Amino acid sequence: MINKYEFKISYMHEGKLYASSNPKTGHYIIENDNNATDQLSFTINNSVKMEDVKFTLEYDYEFSESDKVFCNGYQSWTDSREFGKTEIMKGPTALSRDIDFITHFSRTGDYNMALYNGKAGFFHSYSYGYIRNENNISLIGSMRENTGFTVIYFNMADNKIIIEKDLEGIILRDGSSYELMNIYMKDGEYNKVFDDYFAAMKVPTPRFRHKTGYTTWYNYYNNITSEIVTRDLESLAKSPEKIDIFQIDDGYQTAVGDWMSVDHVKFPEGMEAAAEAIHSKDMLAGLWLAPFSCQRSSKLAHEHKDWLIKDSKGYPIIAGKNWGGFYSLNFYLPEVREYIKNVFNTILNEWKYDLVKLDFLYSVSISPFNGKTRGEIMCDAVNFTRECCDLKLIIGCGVPLYPTFGKFDFCRTGADLGLIWKKPNYFQTMYREQVSTQTAITNTIFRRHLNDRAFCSDPDVFLLRDTNIKMDFNQRKLIAKINSLFGSLLFTSDNIDEYSDDAMATYLDTIKEKNSIIISVNQLNETNIEVNYTEDYITKQFVFDVTNGMVISGDL
Repeated sequence: MINKYEFKISYMHEGKLYASSNPKTGHYIIENDNNATDQLSFTINNSVKMEDVKFTLEYDYEFSESDKVFCNGYQSWTDSREFGKTEIMKGPTALSRDIDFITHFSRTGDYNMALYNGKAGFFHSYSYGYIRNENNISLIGSMRENTGFTVIYFNMADNKIIIEKDLEGIILRDGSSYELMNIYMKDGEYNKVFDDYFAAMKVPTPRFRHKTGYTTWYNYYNNITSEIVTRDLESLAKSPEKIDIFQIDDGYQTAVGDWMSVDHVKFPEGMEAAAEAIHSKDMLAGLWLAPFSCQRSSKLAHEHKDWLIKDSKGYPIIAGKNWGGFYSLNFYLPEVREYIKNVFNTILNEWKYDLVKLDFLYSVSISPFNGKTRGEIMCDAVNFTRECCDLKLIIGCGVPLYPTFGKFDFCRTGADLGLIWKKPNYFQTMYREQVSTQTAITNTIFRRHLNDRAFCSDPDVFLLRDTNIKMDFNQRKLIAKINSLFGSLLFTSDNIDEYSDDAMATYLDTIKEKNSIIISVNQLNETNIEVNYTEDYITKQFVFDVTNGMVISGDL
């Protein structure tokens, strides 16, 4: 626990800006509680109305040259890894800002919230982060995000740590009491520290440890049909190793947001018939949806403009570029909640699906509204979806992770996998949430502490087919190995009837549950990652180059 720190608070009151580091003024009293061994919290009791509140905690930290800092990205897709002192966390560029005017790329990340100063050794992390030296870490983690997202800035160049609470949107009424920040700090061995952190948060153990499955997305994307579903379902059913889940992804509906409007050209017998076919093969039936999103061309967007989240001028906010641009729903409106509840009821109880993959969830909290912070909105939204689904299974995706802890059964921890390993150069300068095999793999490895603690990690798919992909077999095999070591939800999108003998052998080995333990992961340099682990009690190691998917040493 830190012994010496300084906090700063600023706010607007009656049109005037106030800023102070004093624990007590005529407007408020800030109480801090550091009686708990590993926790430090601050609560404000204010006697006047306060708006545009900002609260930061700052203290000195002596970073060594060998220290690595882990930064948890804003949401599932955001690159998340360990950084060294000489590295730079890349933010928006002039080109990306120009393109963003048209594409609204920035809405997927934190570019309008967090500070990117472009300097070496200056990084930020959401909800939790750590400094690592060998296998010992110093963890800083939020105990609560339902008051606002916690952003941790590691300033390695100046030996400072600054913890900031995103309180944008909150209004503190006079006579109120509000917890500004609640931080957990713990030093020790990697796994022990994370075990203690999740125990302190009282996050329940995930219901499962290992599930296998299939999704239509990474082979057919929107071009799915009932014929494709039937064909791939039949091929999977013949496999000697059975899978647990068959999930139909985006493309079955006529528009995003119009979930009950099924495309009857693609699925002439409807989605209930598809679920029945999946169940007939003794698999759980899964269906994709983005419950808080609706594309601009959807019937929902045209008929219910009053349901959309709007900016200060009353215009609907575009939440991203997908599907020609899409909006987000204000789920605090009673009629919107009723609509979403009906969607879930139809899918889960009438169509009889066992699992839903909930995607693009970040969109519900792209802007503070309703007198709530982004973090509070996101936590409320996750709780609402859990309530709608009752005990049915949920895969979360495109979502800030902390609100999902203990709420979702599975959650994506990285970006969408690409059909090529190397990302095109012009995408490098765009945004951290882009489709990227490199980001998917890196996040799977460096967010490994979430697996079996926060939820069962979804590392995204492994693909072993030879068609419709631009990776060689060794690259595909590496992805399969990393997913099986670091994830608990192992999905493919292949028609396994097309597999070669080598691909089938790798597939069967990948989906088979093993007794694997990660001993350590070391970022040897900017490109090479070393993985040390045991598998069925045998110690193993491999080193690979994350930029090209080449295994440098070791045996997969």
